[in-house]
Amino acid sequence: MRRARRASTESVIRRVDTPEAAQALLGVEAAPVSPLRIEVPDPSLLRHLALPRNPGLRTTELEVRIARFEAPVPRWRGRLGQVRHLAGYDLRFDAPSGGATATVRTTKLTSVAEIANALIPVFTPNTPFAGAGFPLVALAAGAGDDALALLPTRSVPPVEAMVGRLQGVGLKRADVLIGGPTRLADELATHHIPTAAALHGSPRTELPAIDLNVHNPIGRELLFSPSRPARRLILLGAQARIVTVEAGGDPIEFDVRRPLPATVVRRLRGVESVSLAGLTELPEGLAARFAEIAATDTILHSLPASIQIAPEALAPELVEVIRRPYTQAMGLERELRQVEARRIAMREHGGYFRLASAITAATGERYLPSVSVILSTMRSELIPGVLQMMAKQTYAHFEVIVVVHGVPAPSLDGVDLAGLEYTIVEVPDTVLFGAALAEGVRRSSGDLITKLDDDDWYSEHHISDLVLAHLYSRADVVGKATEYLYFEEVGQTVHRTFATERYHDQLAGGAMLLSRAAFDALGGWRPTPNSTDRSVLIRVETQGGVGYRVQSLGYMYIRHASKHTWERTASQLVQGAFEQWRGWRYPEVGY
Repeated sequence: MRRARRASTESVIRRVDTPEAAQALLGVEAAPVSPLRIEVPDPSLLRHLALPRNPGLRTTELEVRIARFEAPVPRWRGRLGQVRHLAGYDLRFDAPSGGATATVRTTKLTSVAEIANALIPVFTPNTPFAGAGFPLVALAAGAGDDALALLPTRSVPPVEAMVGRLQGVGLKRADVLIGGPTRLADELATHHIPTAAALHGSPRTELPAIDLNVHNPIGRELLFSPSRPARRLILLGAQARIVTVEAGGDPIEFDVRRPLPATVVRRLRGVESVSLAGLTELPEGLAARFAEIAATDTILHSLPASIQIAPEALAPELVEVIRRPYTQAMGLERELRQVEARRIAMREHGGYFRLASAITAATGERYLPSVSVILSTMRSELIPGVLQMMAKQTYAHFEVIVVVHGVPAPSLDGVDLAGLEYTIVEVPDTVLFGAALAEGVRRSSGDLITKLDDDDWYSEHHISDLVLAHLYSRADVVGKATEYLYFEEVGQTVHRTFATERYHDQLAGGAMLLSRAAFDALGGWRPTPNSTDRSVLIRVETQGGVGYRVQSLGYMYIRHASKHTWERTASQLVQGAFEQWRGWRYPEVGY
C-alpha cells in the first residue's frame, strides 16, 4: 500500500523565469511542499505553472511574487478564480519595487496548477470566454506549453472534476480534449484533438501559430510620441539581437527557435521599427518570430529580396509588407503600417483561430464568437449606406439589428447587401433612445454586442478589429476612440491625440463591443434619451470591470452641422489634434 507523502516545510523562494523552469518545478512527482514560494518575472509565467500535469506538485500554501507587475488601471485589485478547499487569500502590491505578491492557503493539498490558474485573473484582465452552445474545451495533462497559444483566454481550461451526485448519462467531462494520450481522451471527452493537430488547424496549414495573449500591441508607443532611435536586427547564430542603428542603447535579445516571451514583448513596446536590411540568411524559426513581432505593432521593414521565405513559414501577405522600406514617422503614417502587418499576423497566425477551425472540423460546432451589431436611427435614409458598409465586413459571424425609431422603415430594393444577415425592428418615437437600443439587443442572438452610429464611417475591418481586441485584451468592454474626426461644415479631417492600445475607461459609443454576458450583468443601455453609452461605461467602472481602447483605424466620427446626442463644441473636439487634412481622409489601410 502506497503511503501519502508528507509535505515539506521548505521556505526557499523558487525563481521560475522560463517555461522550462516551470516544467522542472512541477512536472515531476515530488513530495508536497508547504509553504511553496515562487517568484516569476511577470504574470505570463503563471500560465505555464497552470498547465495540467500528472501527477503535479501539490501544496496547502502557495505564495507567488510577481517581480514586475503593471496594473492595467490604477484601481485594479484583480479577482481570484475558483480554488477548491480555499482557506484564505492575501494580495499585496509592492509599490516601491513595482511588484506584487499573492498568497493562497487551502485546507487540503491542492495542485499548484489549480492555484496558479486561479491567480491569473488576480494580475491580468481575463474575462470568461463563452458563447451559446460552445463546446466545453479542456487541456489534458501533457498537452504541453505549445497548447497555450491556442487558448482564447489567459487562464487554462483543465479537465473539470465530475460531481458525483450530478453525473449524467453519457455526459463526459469535456466535449473537446486538447492533447494527452488518445486512450485517456476516450474516457474524458467526446472529441480528442492532439496539440499538434490543433496548432495546424483545419484545413491544415503549416504556418506557425502565435499566442494572442502574449503577442499583441498592448501598451505600444503612442502615435504622437516622437520616434525613438531606429533599430536593426542582427544574428549571432541562433540568437537574434535588435540593436539601435546608431551606437548606444540596450540590445533586445531573443532565441530565434523559441516563441518570444512576454519580457521581450514588453521591451518591444518602445521600438517603433526594426530594419531587416542587413540579413543574409534566415535561420529556422526566425520567420515565426517575424509574425510575433508584427503582432506587437513593431514595424519590420526592408527585408532583402535575396531572403526567400517559404509560404508555409510566414504568411505571404506579411512577407510583402516587411519587404517594403519604412522611414520612422508619427501619427497616421506610423499607424497604417503597424496595423496592416498586425492584422495579417493575427488573422493568419493566431493560435486561437487554429483551435476554432479544428474544433469546428471535429465537432461541427462553431467556436468563434458571433457578433450582434445594433443600430438605432431616426434617419431611415441613412440605413442603406450603413448596411452596405456592414456587408463588406471581413469578419464572418455577425448580424445587424436595425431599430427604426419613430420613422417608416426604408425600402432596400435594389441595394446590394451581398447576403448580409439583418433584421429591421420598428419602435415608436415615444420610446427613449436607450430603450430602442435595448429592444434591438432583445431581438439579437450574438455572443458579442456592438453598436453603430448611423452617420459615422466604418471600414470593412471594423468588426474584426473589435473582436481581436476582445480576444487579446480580455477586457470587459473594448472600443475605439473618436481619434479620427471629420468636420462636415468646414471639410476638414483631424487626427486627435488619444492613448490607444491601452486599458482605458473612455471609449467611443459608436465603436465599442462587449460580451452578451457582460452586457446583461451591467444592465445594458439604460432607457435614457442620451448618454446611453456613458451609462454602460460608468457601470463597467463602478462594478470593477476594465475597458480597453484599441487602435482607431477603420472608424471615423463625423461631425455634422445638425444636432448630436454627444454635446461637444467643434473647438472642444479639435483640441489636441496633431494632424489635419483638407477634405475627407480615409483613416484606413488600402484607401
